[in-house]
Amino acid sequence: MLKILVILLFNFGAMLYWVENIKHPRARKGLSQQGLADALGITRARYSKYEYGLAEPPFELLLKISSYFDVTVDEFLCYDITKRDRSV
Repeated sequence: MLKILVILLFNFGAMLYWVENIKHPRARKGLSQQGLADALGITRARYSKYEYGLAEPPFELLLKISSYFDVTVDEFLCYDITKRDRSV
């Protein structure tokens, strides 16, 4: 039971970072949701669901997004990259 709770908490925390971490670099580059969606080969509606935390992208798309912004998947999911950018 404890193991399941730890996994759920980790997933919830990672998703919180994900939502902020996907918005931040897009906005910082001055990209619209449509512009990034086009670059990733998906619809704006689909991308919007990821940015608002309504859906999680498949791993292959997560790799594309990470590569596009030159951020590791680990950084996207586990760290607040907005703080990293402020210190640079």
